Amino acid sequence: MMAVDRDLLAKFNFRRTIDRYCDRLGWIIQDLDDRSAVLRFNAASGTTQTLFIVGYDTTLEFSVPSALKFDALEDIPGWISTLLLCRNSEYRIGFWCVEKINHRHVFSVMHNAEINRMDVDYFRQIVLKLIKDCDEFEQVVETALLDA
Repeated sequence: MMAVDRDLLAKFNFRRTIDRYCDRLGWIIQDLDDRSAVLRFNAASGTTQTLFIVGYDTTLEFSVPSALKFDALEDIPGWISTLLLCRNSEYRIGFWCVEKINHRHVFSVMHNAEINRMDVDYFRQIVLKLIKDCDEFEQVVETALLDA
């Protein structure tokens, strides 16, 4: 059974809770305010992955945008979407989506977690899974494009 961190339930404690979790895990926070946090990680491939956390009333939204950015939806190769839809069916943590960031369409891996289920171990599991998945996806696409 997962332990519940009651401090996280109070919206005004977002900053303190994220700070405490990251401190316990030895992670450095790039940016933090009362509603959002940014963390950067050196991925296995040698790239840097950026994770965003946004706090809502009862949910934490975790997001790692990939390096794949497109000006128009029509520019997105279909095989990439098919690959990610197949991966979505296998995931327990995380899902792939296309989100609009700075007027461009970006593949991102996200996870929405209920705040009342959050503890430091679940937090760690989500963050590491999203970082790993994004890094692996970028490497698959890079390899495919080089082989084309």
